[in-house]
Parts: sequence; C-alpha cells; structure tokens
Amino acid sequence: MKKIFVLLLTLAVTIKISAQTKQSYNNHCLTVKMNIQESFINVTDTIRLSETDMREFYLNSNLTIYESNYDLTDAGFEGNHKKYKLPDDAGNILIIKYKGIIANNKEGIEHITHANMFESTNGIIFEKGIYLSGETYWVPYFKNADLKTFSIHVTIEKDWLLVSQGELISDNITNGVIDYYFQMKDPTNQVCLIGNKWTKYTKDIKGVDINVYLINPDENLAERYLDATSEYLNLYNSIIGSFPYSKFDVVENFWETGYGMPSFTLLGKKVMRFPWVLNTSYPHEFLHNYWGNSVYVDYNNGNWCEGITTYLADHLIKEKDGSGNIYRRAQLKKYTDYVNHENDYPVNKFMSKQNATDEAIGYSKLLMINHMLRIKYGTDLFLSSYAQFYKDYKFKIASFDDIQESFEKVTGDKLDTFFNQWIHSKGAPNIELNKVKLKKKKGQYQLEFNITQIQTERAFDLEIPAYIYLDESKTVEFRLLKLNEFTQTYNLSFSEKPVRIDIDPLFDVMRILNSQEVPPTLSQILGSDKWTVVLPKSSQDYYYYKNLAITWLNMYKEQGKEIVLVNDNKLDELPKDQSVWILGIENIYAKELDLRKIYDSAINDETLTKIESLNKNETMVYTIANPKNPHETIGYINSNIPSAIGQLNMKFMHYSNFSYFGFEGKALQNTLKGNFPVSSSPLSVIINHKETIDWSEFQFPEVDLIFE
Repeated sequence: MKKIFVLLLTLAVTIKISAQTKQSYNNHCLTVKMNIQESFINVTDTIRLSETDMREFYLNSNLTIYESNYDLTDAGFEGNHKKYKLPDDAGNILIIKYKGIIANNKEGIEHITHANMFESTNGIIFEKGIYLSGETYWVPYFKNADLKTFSIHVTIEKDWLLVSQGELISDNITNGVIDYYFQMKDPTNQVCLIGNKWTKYTKDIKGVDINVYLINPDENLAERYLDATSEYLNLYNSIIGSFPYSKFDVVENFWETGYGMPSFTLLGKKVMRFPWVLNTSYPHEFLHNYWGNSVYVDYNNGNWCEGITTYLADHLIKEKDGSGNIYRRAQLKKYTDYVNHENDYPVNKFMSKQNATDEAIGYSKLLMINHMLRIKYGTDLFLSSYAQFYKDYKFKIASFDDIQESFEKVTGDKLDTFFNQWIHSKGAPNIELNKVKLKKKKGQYQLEFNITQIQTERAFDLEIPAYIYLDESKTVEFRLLKLNEFTQTYNLSFSEKPVRIDIDPLFDVMRILNSQEVPPTLSQILGSDKWTVVLPKSSQDYYYYKNLAITWLNMYKEQGKEIVLVNDNKLDELPKDQSVWILGIENIYAKELDLRKIYDSAINDETLTKIESLNKNETMVYTIANPKNPHETIGYINSNIPSAIGQLNMKFMHYSNFSYFGFEGKALQNTLKGNFPVSSSPLSVIINHKETIDWSEFQFPEVDLIFE
C-alpha cells in the first residue's frame, strides 16, 4: 500500500499547477479498469487537495468505496449522489478505491428509435459506447474545488478508442488490452472519458491535432469536418487568441447529442450528417472551447457564455452572408414573443436553457447586448476586449464583472451604467417614432421628430441608430442618437431635403419589436398565454386534430397557458384578443385564410402555388396576423396524412421563427419554409413626399463587419 501511495503521489505532483489563478482546484490521478460487457468500472483515485478545508465530496451513488487511506463518513444522499466526509485531521492527499456499475438509462439508449431519439444518459458503459463526464460523478467532486487537473491511466479492450479532454500521452497494446494514458495539465471543470470502436482521421493544423472519430468509416465526411475545423480554427485564432488546447476532436456519439466539451465535441450520428450543421451548430460548439470550456462560467453569477458564443458563431456566419439584420430581428422577436412581465428576469440570473423564455434571455438578449457593445466601440475594440478577457481568464472561472473589467481596460470607459442596465436588471425598451416635421430655414432643412419609450417601468439609457434618406444625392446619412428619457425631441440639419427617416432599421438595439416590424410566425402563438383552438367538426380527421389539441392542452398547462378547444360550428366569430388555431381544410373558418387575398401580389406566385399544393395534398402550416387585431396571430394546420398530425408538435420548435412551413409524406420531410413579407414599420416615416421613390437607388452607409 505504501509503495502505491508513493508512486501515485509522484504522478500527482508532476501535474502542472498554474500559479496565476487564485481559484481552488484539486489534482486527480486516476487508474481505471473497465468491463464493457458488465458496465463495470474499478477506479483508484489519488487526490491532491489544494485546500485543507476541503472535507466533503460527492460520488455516483452506484459506486462503492472499498478502500481509503482515511476513515470516511457516509453522509447520505444529496440528489442522485452520495456524500462523504473526511476526518478533520486528514491531510491534503486522499487515496480512494471504488467500483460499481455505470449504466444510466441503458435500456432507453440501447433501443433508440425515431420516437425516442431524444433519450439521454448522464453516464453509461456498455457495448455501444462509453460516456463518462462531470454529470456522471464518476470522479469525486469536492464542493469547494472550483476546477481540477488530472491524469488517467485506463486499461480497456484493444478494439476500443478513448477520448478525453486531456492530452493523449501514450496508448500501448499488450496481451489483448490497450493502456491509455491521458494528462490534463491545465485546470478544467470536469473529467471526461468517452469511448467507442471508431475509425480515426487526423490532420495537423498549425500545431493543433484535429481528429475525427466515426463509428462507421466515412472519409468524405471526415474531410468535411477537418476542412471546416481548419477554417474555424484560423478564424478564432485571429480574433480571440490561440486555441486553448493542443488537440480538438470531432466525436460521433452513439445517441443523438450536440455537446461541446473541453477540447472535443460529441455529435450524434444524424446530427453530424445534417448538411447545415457545419455552418450552424458546429462552429457554435467549436467556439465553446474558448467560451465555457476554457474560460469557465461562474454559475453563481450567471451564464455569460451562450450569448457571446451565439454572437461570434451563429450571428457572425449570418452577418458574413449579408443577413445579420434578419438574424438579429429573429432574436428580438424571440424576446418579444416569449418574455413578459411575469417571467422576465435579469440576464445575470440565466443558468441554462430550460424553455423558450430562458433562450430568449440567455441567448437572444445577451447576443443583442454584445452587439450593442460592438456598435458602441466598433469591431476592433469589441474584439480586443474579448481577446483581453480570454487572455486574463483562460483556464479560470469568470463572471459578467470580469467581462466588464476587460472592456473597461481596453476602452478606458467606466461601464457600470451599461452593465447595471442590461446585465443586472430586467426588461427592455419599447420605442416609437412620432411627430416628424420638416422645415426649411436659411437654406437648411430642419428635421424634427420625437422618439418615445413607451414602457412604463423606467427609461433606458440608449444609443439609437437613425438613417436619413437625402433626395438629391441619393445617399443615406447615419446618426447615432442618445436617448435616456421617456420622450426626447431631436432637431437634425441637412443641406439637402430628407425624404425618409428610419429608426433602428437594422435591429441594432435590444428592444421590444412592434408587431408591424415582423412577419407573423409560429413563435407568436407559442409565446402567447391564451389560445382558442377551432376544431373541424365535419372533418373525417376530426379526432386526429382533437388529439393534437389535447396534447397542447396537457403540454402547456404547466406553463400557465389558457387553452380552449371549440368546434367550428359552435363559434360565431374568431376571437381577436388572443391567439387562434384553425385546424383542418374543412374548418368553417379556413376560407378566411386565403393567402392570395391577404397578401395580393406581395408573395410570388411560385411560393403561393407550392403552399396551395402542400395544403391540398400533403401537410401545411402557416400563420397570419389577425385581420381584426394585428397584435394577435392566427395559425392554420392541415394535413392529408392523418397519422402525421400527431407528429407535428415535435416539429414546432424547429420552425417557430417561420410564417409558413410544409411537409411531405408520413415522415414529415420539410420541403418549404419561409416568412411572409412585412408591409411597413412604425419606425419608418416618408417625409412630405407623395411621389413614388425607388429606395434601392439610395447609397447606404458601409457596415462594419467582423470579416469581409
């Protein structure tokens, strides 16, 4: 026993301990043996405690400690984990041996079908794969240890490959088994060990080993991921800093996931083969290696990493193809649709995405807050501030206060007002443009107008972009207006005649959207508190539609939604003070939703013809503004495939940002989606000009993009 103790202690102290961080972390030296067929694991962990007051730890309740260098007290269960206490006189080296079965939700994972493809596990060892992470609690978790360093020596069957966030030091095959040795020298937030019988593809990119692990060999797929990784690695190296790890692994998982872990991402078989993933979800997960998986989140003070990751991945890609403003409008729309006085909370209270409200605050609102910082300081200073943040807090835990400090260091400004307003307080402004007047005085045109904040809680301190169209030169002039009162009057002078003013037309400000600024979408219904569902009594598919409506009733009652089901023949007129669903083409009220009459020539005939064809022969869903109240939305569903009606609910969250979407076949393959046009914005006013103007002739000012 003493000989083992000395050996493991030597390994423990050779791990690099960062002298820069003041945060507490332990070092774990793990020796692991697995029996795949029996889902069994046997572990010896030598732990160097960084603080002598660390006297409590948690371990997976399925694991039994059978040997220790101290007498441990069993302190009962806390959640699904068992709690242990060390004696008061224990030193800073703890050695424990433990074993047990790790097979959470084995049956669900083993028999995944399309119907249960979202099954998950927090830890499993079996013939289809190995998944051990922080949520498994397979490594002792100490309450007062923020982070940890580790080494892992694993013995496993020779056909298996293993991945950890630690660097692979060696892998040696002897007597039909393979010994892996991983080492994580920098502090990390969890210990991961993932395994399968993969085929491995490798490429060195500027000193970083890029690896793709596939369950079934596919060289073309691997090459696509290697090439995409090279692109994103070069991009983020240039705008943030050097990649934090010596390797990055793209790992095919044995169930459908989209996980971003330190130095690797774990993607499900279907997920990683979707054609759009390489330009959407994948860069998001890759960027998490900077935000969240090397600069760690201080969850006691809010999750800052999703907003900046979404901004510098999802938004950046949309901005590159010229649709950044449309993407920002969609984010503002999520907040407008899903957040209200009852469920709103400050950004620094966001932990993780549990529902649409969380997403609207922790992703969408925080993305817009980052965008406003960029508008305020310009791209160079914005990126320099985050590069400073990355440099100062790599492999440390950081908070919103640390982000503020980094921006203040780079810009030289005090940002208490900005961060107090947007991060530590809830709410968003709702602005209106009114009382627009134009006068000519002494050869100058004087444009006068008011901007009003119509929310009642407080006036926000804002910088509002204004674009003024000048008639003679056919140019658009940009002004950034200070707005810090409920109503402010502005007077702008021009040497030539202004013919139009737009307030925040590119959606650069975090705000509540006016219903006339956005197309009707499914999210407007999903976010509303009150629905009337109108059922087609004469339809032969009546009971299929009714079962769908009952599913909604059961799903949303826990969210406090009021949903009323009514047959079409029992309703005198459609409600105008709430959301409405009209189900079935035979519905009495379906004839009120003639898109050719509603949109006239605003939608091209090809799109309308496709919508009509899907409505007649397949499955079609669309939404329109209620003609009697444009602030409310009417949704329409019709399917000519009765068995598909019950599956529609699973599709909704994926298409919530669209006005219309259609499917073909029993499997509901999407073949059409889009948004109806927006007729006008109350934040855009044409000034004293009755002639028809071709606005496309006007030269718009250049936009400061992250990359060309």
